[in-house]
Amino acid sequence: MRGRNTVLLALLFLAGFTTVYILHSGPGVFQRLNRQSATGKEIPRTLSKADEYRLRYPDPHNDTVVLPPKEVMQKMDQGALGDLYHKYINSLQIFCRKVIRLGKLDDGGWDFCDDYRFRPRNNCLVYSYGIQFDFSFDDAIVKKYNCEVHSFDPSMRVGDHKHGTNVFFHATGLSGDNNPSRGTGWKMRTLQKQREELGHSKRPIDVLKIDIEEYEYLAVPNMLETGILKDIRQMAIEFHVTLKPDRSRRFKEEPPRDKYFFALSLFKDLYDLGFRIFWTHRNPTCKFFSKKGHVERVTCHEVSFVNINNM
Repeated sequence: MRGRNTVLLALLFLAGFTTVYILHSGPGVFQRLNRQSATGKEIPRTLSKADEYRLRYPDPHNDTVVLPPKEVMQKMDQGALGDLYHKYINSLQIFCRKVIRLGKLDDGGWDFCDDYRFRPRNNCLVYSYGIQFDFSFDDAIVKKYNCEVHSFDPSMRVGDHKHGTNVFFHATGLSGDNNPSRGTGWKMRTLQKQREELGHSKRPIDVLKIDIEEYEYLAVPNMLETGILKDIRQMAIEFHVTLKPDRSRRFKEEPPRDKYFFALSLFKDLYDLGFRIFWTHRNPTCKFFSKKGHVERVTCHEVSFVNINNM
């Protein structure tokens, strides 16, 4: 009985202390408590959405690499640019608490951020470039979010058709202009033109997936130039800094200086537009050995971004 009375007295004391604290602190106390991060630090009111998100959910493994201005990178040699490229593409820039794999666990699946601020919304729209008869990602994102998915690949030698529930296939590729591809004659479109033809010019794209075997170096500059990426919420691209084999035919050739500089310039433009890397994956099929220290590296990376300006 004595122990029960002691507990009741302690609870009454705590309730009284809390009441006095609230009355003394004023009506804004709950808002201030709500603005505290997971570390207990108060989040300033003047922060951007991205900075507030970063403070509220700090990344315990932050290893961000900041790119210098293009003018500085232009003066760097092949070795320095190569080191910078591989450090940058293997570092994370924002913390996603829930990264999920959609599609196959191996080649064919892709990683996306399922955090509330970034996940696909109702009536979501997905563009998926590069299929090669593997619709596992496209089918999985329909099952997970019930999105409308448009799949593109001109190399499969099949016509436009409805693949499955909410998945529509188009025998069209992604490029930097709307001319047929040289050599193959494939039908190609810019992202802007493709959205116009499908009636999606004013409809945001929740997820943009691109795996187009170096055509990204034609398509992405056009996207940046036209500003078409501003309403993209998440984007995953496999960057192929080179696919050219070396003399042994077993590995890839080391990328040239100009290719490193061009790729880093695209990364800087994407960063300035608000795209942050939350996940990156090395593709071991694109392995090469760098002449600088004979370091084993890869030329293909699957990189997943969220757009911090479209949360």
